[in-house]
Amino acid sequence: MSRKKIKPQITEAQILAQESSIPSIAAKAFRDAYEVALSKGESVLVVRAGQLVKVSNTETLVIRPVETYGTLKAGTRLKTKKSLLDRRSTQAQIQA
Repeated sequence: MSRKKIKPQITEAQILAQESSIPSIAAKAFRDAYEVALSKGESVLVVRAGQLVKVSNTETLVIRPVETYGTLKAGTRLKTKKSLLDRRSTQAQIQA
């Protein structure tokens, strides 16, 4: 005799209820990751008022303005070039 329990079928209403909570769960996960990174002394890149900003416990540095990219479809992959931040840190090391 099998000990497997038969799981009841999930209804469409239950699926919709679970899916509707995904945005709030994702927002909390991002907020928690942001706080953990700062608590460990790391820096985080965020967009505030149309500016890309590097935030850490010790400083807030505006890196550059951010423009809207347009409408993206799910699964779109973007290629990026070397960061302006990398060039700035190299210049800072040269000046130091």
